[in-house]
Amino acid sequence: MKNIIFILVIISSCYGCKKDNPSENASGLIGEWSWISTCGLSGTNCQTPASTHSSQLLLFTSDSLYYVYQNDTLKRSSVFHAHESGTEEGILKYDNFSGNADSYSLTHDTLTLVNLYGYIVWVNRYERIKP
Repeated sequence: MKNIIFILVIISSCYGCKKDNPSENASGLIGEWSWISTCGLSGTNCQTPASTHSSQLLLFTSDSLYYVYQNDTLKRSSVFHAHESGTEEGILKYDNFSGNADSYSLTHDTLTLVNLYGYIVWVNRYERIKP
C-alpha cells in the first residue's frame, strides 16, 4: 500500500505542478555515477552489474547534459532539467526521451532514480564516482 501511495505522490507532483522550480539540489547530480542495481518497486526482480555482466555509467554535466554509457559505449544523451517536486525528491526531465521523467533522490554518495514512465516502475541506484 505504501508503494502505491508513493507512486501516486510522485506522479501527481510531476504532472500536477503548474510551474516547475529549478532545484538547488540539482548541482548534487553533477558528476559521474556508477550503476549499483535496478529493482522493481517492490524490491524484486533485481539486476546488478554482476548478474548482467555489464556496467553502466551516468554522467551529468554542469551545462545540463546527460550521458548514459553501457560497457563504455555511449547509449544515449540528452539535455536534462532537474526540478523540485514538492517533496524531498526531485524530478528529472530529459529532452530526447518523449517527455519521460524520473524521480530522483540523493543520499550521501548514492543516487536513486525511479522511472515514472511505463506500467512497470523500476528503482535504479548509482554510486558517485570520486574524481
